[in-house]
Amino acid sequence: MKRAQARLRGCTDMQLNCPFCGPRQVEEFHCRGLVAESDDAVSAVYERVNRTDSCVEYWQHENGCRQWLQIWRNPSTGEVLEIRPLDSLVKTGGLE
Repeated sequence: MKRAQARLRGCTDMQLNCPFCGPRQVEEFHCRGLVAESDDAVSAVYERVNRTDSCVEYWQHENGCRQWLQIWRNPSTGEVLEIRPLDSLVKTGGLE
């Protein structure tokens, strides 16, 4: 994924609240992809539904603490609904 595509379009002054560093500009983060809704790889790629109400994405705080985050957001508005550290999801078995 190209860096230009990974940024939230039209949100140059947007901030993400890193659980480790606090509020930071979105330019410090890099979107690494969507969380698959299905365990089946073929279904995840070819039967994917592009939802406009919410999506879950993997992001990395590249220019900060370098931690991986799972971010729930509305792709239509750019509104961030929830941010969780990925390592806490892995430890508790809550990884989707």
